[in-house]
Amino acid sequence: MTDRLAVVVPVFNEPDVARALEALRRQRDGAGLSVYVVDNGSTDDTVQRVERFAADHPDLAVRILSEPQKGTGAACDTGFRAAIADGSTVVARTDGDSEPAEDWATRIRATFSRDATVQLLGGTSLPLRDRYYRWSDDLLMSGALRLLRILMAVAHLDAAYLRFVAGHNMAVRASAYVATGGFERTSIDRRDEDIDFSVRVSHRLGYAAVRIDPQLKVATSMRRVRRYGMGMMGVHHLVPALRGKLIRTIDVR
Repeated sequence: MTDRLAVVVPVFNEPDVARALEALRRQRDGAGLSVYVVDNGSTDDTVQRVERFAADHPDLAVRILSEPQKGTGAACDTGFRAAIADGSTVVARTDGDSEPAEDWATRIRATFSRDATVQLLGGTSLPLRDRYYRWSDDLLMSGALRLLRILMAVAHLDAAYLRFVAGHNMAVRASAYVATGGFERTSIDRRDEDIDFSVRVSHRLGYAAVRIDPQLKVATSMRRVRRYGMGMMGVHHLVPALRGKLIRTIDVR
């Protein structure tokens, strides 16, 4: 039986959200794809732009949800649970400032259909060529993510961090999401709900339940790196207790 695939996109004041939606519309295996855009209290016209996109492209099933509680954890949990309630068996996630490759949905479906062991799937992050892009970002992003996984595994003495899955490029079986409790409904100035979720899946369902497919590619904006710098981004992930103290303005959604 073919998995019913949904994609959750949390948004907050996303000027380029149409770009993310267009990337989902252009998926080679987009038949039956459902998209849940979760507005997390936008103060601009993000919702109206999503509505216009949906009206102009009826071939992509877009549902708009609202989550007033601040945080990507809260917004994504609302979207995932709505998709699961609607019958989706696999739920993916990307961000409003990200652009999945055209074979993204194909690779997600193929992996979950082929291997019943896999419960959570991640991939490769690429720099999005938007106004925040710099020529060195291609080398910077690939090396930084590998290094961060190693540093977090050492800091926590836990190999599960070697396979943490970034929120802009992930997919999970609905059954695994429910069984592990899903995303913590936290905001990014407190915790990284995607990393915490990855580790929890590995602990509860086994290390092999989490897979990183290097060919599962999503380009994502470097806007947060541009604002805080690579060093401060490392501190942000490695020492979350400093958020709101040394790091005073984390949430740039």
